[in-house]
Amino acid sequence: MAAKPVLIAVSCFALGVLLQALLMLGGRFRRGDWWRAAGVLAVGLLGLLPGKREYKYDLLWHILFGLLVASVLFAFLFRDRLLERIGGRVLLAWNLVLVYVAVTSGWHSPLELVLLLIPTVPTVFNAFTDIDRTFGWKVFFHAWFSVILVVIAIKGFDPGLLGVFLTEGGVSPALRSPLEMIAGGAAFLCIVANAWFMLALIPIPIARGQSWAARMKEVRAHMDLLARGYVWEPDDPLRSLAVLVGLPVALVAIGYAGANVRAVVPFAIALMPLVAGQVEPEPFLPEAEGKPKRAKRRRG
Repeated sequence: MAAKPVLIAVSCFALGVLLQALLMLGGRFRRGDWWRAAGVLAVGLLGLLPGKREYKYDLLWHILFGLLVASVLFAFLFRDRLLERIGGRVLLAWNLVLVYVAVTSGWHSPLELVLLLIPTVPTVFNAFTDIDRTFGWKVFFHAWFSVILVVIAIKGFDPGLLGVFLTEGGVSPALRSPLEMIAGGAAFLCIVANAWFMLALIPIPIARGQSWAARMKEVRAHMDLLARGYVWEPDDPLRSLAVLVGLPVALVAIGYAGANVRAVVPFAIALMPLVAGQVEPEPFLPEAEGKPKRAKRRRG
């Protein structure tokens, strides 16, 4: 494979990651963001360094690894500004896409179908009811949304987008167009961020010497963040029924028409932050960390 087309494809993928980062932040910058961004860039560049026992250096693999670790750090440092706003019908639509991807990918064992059915049933039920008004259901549904995106990325993502980084035997798949690579990079960052939102709920101490109480406090704060990202929608049975019936019919029709649904998945995920909108972060009050000012007393 010629070096120049590969360089263009990799550059477009990295550009997609950068554009998605700016889109997800949405211009909501704070003091200290430049230092955070510099840290993300430095960690990404560290991913280019060869390992101690690496005898054959693979530049493309290291670029992908650098983008991965930089995306993880970006998701951690800017987590309160990256959460998408979702509601019951948006969640239902993505759940149906997941079911379609799972069925077409060969999920036929009873265990896989049961694991898919357990969260799907309350998702469908919620589209016609108001169970998502409580805190617990809001956290559950937003966490389930993150799981959906990650699973769709694993099962329904176009492998050719990442294939340019992973060569086997010196043979790489056909290169995608620059627009597809940009969309793939944007979807890559969105998927990594949602994977972080999902894994941050695991109540296991992640730092050495961290107490169980301290870890549970972090999990609770993360649950509050997820709950803020879920938007309650008024009941509209006709619209929910239209999504429940119309979307599967459309997906099946697209499949029978011979269209490549996997090619559409990165674009859909990449545009998710723009279409759904972002959660407004809590106001940043730098004076809150300092000592409170005493009110002046009037004389006289």
